[in-house]
Amino acid sequence: MKLKMTEISQANYDAAVSDILTIQDAVRYLEQEAKTRTLRSKLEKFSHGKDLRSVLVRGLLENDPERKKDSVERRVRGWLSDGGNIRSIKKQDAIELSFILGLSIEEADQFVSVISEEALHYRSPDEIVYIFALKQGMSFKEAAGLNERMKEILSKVKESGEVSEENFTPVIRSEVAALQTEEELADYLEHAVGRLGRYHNYAYQEFMDRLQMLEEPPSEDTWTVGSGIDKERLTIRDILREYLFEGNVLYARERAGKKKGKGKEKEEDNQLTEEEKLVFTKIQDNVSASWPDESMLSKMKYRKADVTRKVLILLFLATDEGMDWSEAGWDWSDSSGGGTSLSFEKAENEETTGYIYEDMDMCMTRDDVFEDLYVRLNYMLSLCGFAPLDPRSPFDWLILYCICVDDILEVDVRMRGIFKEMFGEREESSCSS
Repeated sequence: MKLKMTEISQANYDAAVSDILTIQDAVRYLEQEAKTRTLRSKLEKFSHGKDLRSVLVRGLLENDPERKKDSVERRVRGWLSDGGNIRSIKKQDAIELSFILGLSIEEADQFVSVISEEALHYRSPDEIVYIFALKQGMSFKEAAGLNERMKEILSKVKESGEVSEENFTPVIRSEVAALQTEEELADYLEHAVGRLGRYHNYAYQEFMDRLQMLEEPPSEDTWTVGSGIDKERLTIRDILREYLFEGNVLYARERAGKKKGKGKEKEEDNQLTEEEKLVFTKIQDNVSASWPDESMLSKMKYRKADVTRKVLILLFLATDEGMDWSEAGWDWSDSSGGGTSLSFEKAENEETTGYIYEDMDMCMTRDDVFEDLYVRLNYMLSLCGFAPLDPRSPFDWLILYCICVDDILEVDVRMRGIFKEMFGEREESSCSS
């Protein structure tokens, strides 16, 4: 099951899953041939043929007359330039642009997701009123006024460590969708304020489940934790080093001056020669942006920061064991009486029965392995309120390349290889200091 794609996206996707690119070829393709999305292309996708520059400038000035015209025009020019930086548009700004572009609530959800990689968050006190206003067809100024009138109620929202299914976004979304008037909205917020929060509950639950799998690896041989440290309790630092490629990505960011090291590492970084220092390409900068470090993961764990999409993807692949065939409705049996040949049949309560595969190696092809990973990863992202994998995003393209393998055990090998090729690697002696 593949998402509908444009011609350019399809070309990038086909290259990622072609199985003809070596790791070196893959990095070269991404740096030199892949057509990644520019900020301008994302804005144009939702412009409905309007003159973007004039519409955006006029809209921003109408929404806030105190803005200086020269400053607004310069900002919009930056967005529409070939090198427009996606990070120059924050999520709250993207919501404002949704009003300016006259988007429906469905289009606004897609637009905000494309810009920020995160869908509209119905539980967030910063967004819920604007979501209601979009649904009602209000202008941004009307929405801002409504938000101001609801501010006293929304100020009561406090981030809770408790994760409850009634607080998950889909539940809140269905309730908000039923609201029609300002009075209904005010009454709803008054009663639901304890269920709201800026952080994603489902994403946090997914994050904690997968983090625990790494912090406390199972003692059974159901899956193997690599690097010779299985069956031991891992620290956040261990997890960063072993599974989140700290010695590649964060090390490279330090050398490029994108991240300050600590203690001895910082001293060594300051002593690098000009030849040793890195100059990041746009692709390297994009892939490594907001890469998790020890502080970030700890804040996410204790709900001092929201879980990010990039962290969820990395943890998913670090802990994934493949499809749970028992939950999928398959009955497994050893047809050889203790041998290695396995067979399984579709459970009788399913529509299709009688499919028997005598050799498991024959039943899961490379395409099957990829399709399984691709669908489940996108499904997890969707449940957590994040955008699906986008072949025109450099980081996502690398993920697509890495999950297109014959066996899920090869995913980690590919990821280690590609991050080493793109960012280099910290020497072990430096890592242990």
